[in-house]
Amino acid sequence: MEKTYWIFQLKRDALLFMEKIKVAKTPGFFHYTLSGDLFDDQTHWGLGNTVFAAKIYYTLGLLNALPESQCQNMITFIKSFQALDGNIYDPLVAHRAFWRDKLSAVKHRDPLNFFHAQTIRAETRQSVCALMLLGENVHVYPTDLPTTPENVACYLNKLDWTKPWGAGSHFSHLLFFLAHGDLENKNALIDSAIEWINAIQDERSGCWFQGQPSLQQKINGAMKVLTGLKAADRLAIDEPRRLIDMALSARNNAQACDHFNVIYVLKYADEATRHNYRHDEITSFAMDRLTQYRKHYWPEQGGFSYFLGKSNDTYYNAVISKGLPEPDIHGTVLFLWGIALITQILGMEKELGFKEFIT
Repeated sequence: MEKTYWIFQLKRDALLFMEKIKVAKTPGFFHYTLSGDLFDDQTHWGLGNTVFAAKIYYTLGLLNALPESQCQNMITFIKSFQALDGNIYDPLVAHRAFWRDKLSAVKHRDPLNFFHAQTIRAETRQSVCALMLLGENVHVYPTDLPTTPENVACYLNKLDWTKPWGAGSHFSHLLFFLAHGDLENKNALIDSAIEWINAIQDERSGCWFQGQPSLQQKINGAMKVLTGLKAADRLAIDEPRRLIDMALSARNNAQACDHFNVIYVLKYADEATRHNYRHDEITSFAMDRLTQYRKHYWPEQGGFSYFLGKSNDTYYNAVISKGLPEPDIHGTVLFLWGIALITQILGMEKELGFKEFIT
């Protein structure tokens, strides 16, 4: 099809992009952008870049084809950021985001990331995901997460579910760490979390929230909840038609209809209905997203830029690049992941050969 031909060049082109940002003299290190990074491989930083690299190779279906030494270099590099408490995070990002974290916490009245704790948890999760893709099993369970069913309910109840995007993210992290941790009672804890989240599911939209959040909050919150259920291998959607109606209603809402979360919701809700509810509209929606994705693609360089016409400059509140007109590894991993989802909706996943990673 004319609208999709370009994605069949991505496996070749994205691999070339990865070769351009890989630094041979520092095994396991990748640049964030082609030329606009504020820090180089002489500084101990770039955890997120290597995590993204592992996910890109996996999405392209090329991770197993890499030399064993390259995979081991990425494993060693990622684990070099592991702290004594087991968390895996980039200290340079934490340092550079120090004041932005605090200003953001005050501005949004959300103290959870005042001391960078939320970012540390997110980076740890993504690092564990990458290590799993690379064949390395790491069991990490943050000490501030609950360890009894009663505390699970208390933990979730304290989150602000009038802002389900953020609250859903914490729910997702909890289920991920429970699923991939080594607590003996983890199944009981997962059951408790799912029982709690099901109690706040809205029958009209199929989303999980309290109060009257915006459409954007509902969609992004639903995506976070679904990723948690997926990570715990407990994905069962009770109201898939409601979720589809809600997600499709965002088609003409630029704020609510972001590039990725809405596609994730549609993909799994569509599967839950066995493709028997508004499927033609879902495929049309997905095809439109693919057109939008192409605007971020830099065919000569082989990657995608996080923003239209320029690379991302901020990562977890830390300024790490100049934001030049070029692709970046962050945009590349996100858009390739989105394309992996879209091609599943369109029934093209076997033809393309992309693989979806657990986020």
